[in-house]
Amino acid sequence: ILANWAGKDPQHAATIASSLPPGPMRDRATANIARQWAQNDPHAALTWTQQLPADENRTRALQNVLSMWAQSDPAAAADYVATLPAGKTKEEAAQSVARQLAAADIQTALNWAQKLSAGPDRQNALNPIISQWAESDPAAAASYTMSNSSGDLRRTLLENISRQWAQNDPQAALNWAKDLSDPGARAAVLPNIITAVAENDPAKAAQMTAHLSGEAQTNAAASVVSQWAANDPQAAGAWAATFPEGETRARVFENLVNYWSKSDPNATASWLENLSDSPSRDQAVSAFTNRITSADPQAALQWAATIGDDNLRNNEIESSARVWLKTDPRNAANWIANSSLSDETKSRLLHPGG
Repeated sequence: ILANWAGKDPQHAATIASSLPPGPMRDRATANIARQWAQNDPHAALTWTQQLPADENRTRALQNVLSMWAQSDPAAAADYVATLPAGKTKEEAAQSVARQLAAADIQTALNWAQKLSAGPDRQNALNPIISQWAESDPAAAASYTMSNSSGDLRRTLLENISRQWAQNDPQAALNWAKDLSDPGARAAVLPNIITAVAENDPAKAAQMTAHLSGEAQTNAAASVVSQWAANDPQAAGAWAATFPEGETRARVFENLVNYWSKSDPNATASWLENLSDSPSRDQAVSAFTNRITSADPQAALQWAATIGDDNLRNNEIESSARVWLKTDPRNAANWIANSSLSDETKSRLLHPGG
C-alpha cells in the first residue's frame, strides 16, 4: 500500500513509514518508497534517504534510488556518485550505478568507470561491470582487463571472469588461462577453472594442478580431492599420495579424509593404515579422529595415539577423551587414569574445575 502511495505522495508515504516500528516491515516499506520516489524525483528521494538513520536500511534505500536514477539518467546518477565522500556508502552506490550502466551498455559503463579515481572507487565500479560482461563475452572481458588494469585490481577481475567462464565453458577458459603471459595472472585464475572442471571430471582437474605451484596448487588440489572423493575416493586417495611431503600433501590428505569418512569411515581407516609416518599422515589422522569421535570416541582415541607430533597427539587424545567421558564416564575415566597422559592432563580431564 505504501509503495503505491509513494507513487502519488512519496513525502506522506515516507512519513508513515518512519512511524512504523523497527523491523522487516519498515525496511521493506522504506526500500519500496525509495524506488517509487526515484522514478519521479530522484533528487528529492536522495535528500530523503540521506536523512534516514545510518544503517543497512538507508544503504538499501540509497541503492534503490540510484538504481532507478541510473535507468532514467545514467550520466546524472554517475556524476552524483562521484561527489560522495569515500566510504562504504560510495562503494555501494558505485556498484549500484555500475550494474545499471552495464545492463544498458557495457562500453558506456566502462568509460564511466575509467573516469573514476584509481583505487577503490574504480575497482568497486569495475567489478560488477566486468562480471556482467563475462556472462556474455568472457574473452572480451578478459582482454579488456589485461589491457586496462594491473596489480590487485587485475587479479580480482580475472578471478571473477575465470570463475564465470569455467562454469559455462571450462575448456575454453583453460585454453585462455594457459596462454596468459602474466604468470601471476595465470596462477590466480587456474584454481577457479580447475575447481569448475573437477565438478564433472576430477581426474582431468587433478592433471591440471601440475600447471600450478605453491599456494595456488595447494588450494586447487584441496578442491579437486574434495570433489573426487564424492565419486571415487580410492582414486582420489591414490592421487593424493603422489604429492611430495609438504603443505599441499597435508592439506589434500585432510580434505580427502574429511569427505571420505562421511560416507565410508572403514574404507578411510584402511587407507590411513597404509600411510607411512609423516606430518601429512598426522594431519590426516587428526581429521579422522575429529570425524569419528562423536560416534566412537574410543576408536578415535586409539587413532589419536598413533599421531607422531606430540602436541597434536595430546590435543586429539584430550578432545576425544572429553567426548568419551560424556557418553561412558566410567570406562573413559579408567582409560584416562591408566593412559600415558601427563598427570596435569589427567587431572584436568578427571577433575574439571578442581
